[in-house]
Amino acid sequence: MEFNSMLNKARDLAGPASETVSRLLDEFNAAIPVMQALGFSVEDIQVTMGLLPEISAKLTAEAAKIDVKALDEMIKTKSEQKTLVAVLKALQTAYNVRDQLGDLGLKGIAIDLTLGLPPKISIGFLKGKAAATPPAVVTASA
Repeated sequence: MEFNSMLNKARDLAGPASETVSRLLDEFNAAIPVMQALGFSVEDIQVTMGLLPEISAKLTAEAAKIDVKALDEMIKTKSEQKTLVAVLKALQTAYNVRDQLGDLGLKGIAIDLTLGLPPKISIGFLKGKAAATPPAVVTASA
């Protein structure tokens, strides 16, 4: 009887988990064209299923090619896209930190984005133009 109760609970959770993944994918898909227009490319995507599903993605770009001045306008025009706005604000913060540090020869930028509960955005600047695992410099919760 106890096993059947656990099985029923798992079935009850499967529906909301599927809806959550679908909503997260919609948010991610809405953000991708804007990030690509900024010069980012998607390096990898991971889907984690569990009690709290997550979608993780790594986006990379050449740091010098990002138009930081355009971020304010994008934040205003895309204000309804909460995930995208959180990423853009995190980018602004990361560039402000980098500018205060001076020239360290950091040529690349990587965004590690995790859509889940809670969402996480980590941004790292890289010595090369792109790398597999960036060090996190700025972390923001959406």
